[in-house]
Amino acid sequence: MKIAKLNKRITFQRKTQVQDEEGNWVEGYEDAFTVWGAIEGVSSMRNPEVTIAGARGIQAPRKIIIRENKQLKRDMRATCDGRIFDVLDFDYAKNSKAYFEIICNEVDING
Repeated sequence: MKIAKLNKRITFQRKTQVQDEEGNWVEGYEDAFTVWGAIEGVSSMRNPEVTIAGARGIQAPRKIIIRENKQLKRDMRATCDGRIFDVLDFDYAKNSKAYFEIICNEVDING
């Protein structure tokens, strides 16, 4: 992995309970940590990871690459430049113990 490819500021958020304007407790997100990373799309429609449109809105699979970070959890989401990515799974990148490849869905895409 070339460090220059990690050219996006990506913020990872964890679920939390927050109060809305009416004082009700609702599920929300708070920033956990921000790192440099790369965001890659899926290049083949034969790949089982394809864009899905349905009742939950449009979702598109993406791969985010960051340096290893012990704070990363599977129930987090990532944000970058107004885009939102739900973390599905992650593991070390091929032939590396220094980088994570994170499989996620980009959600709330305008179609």
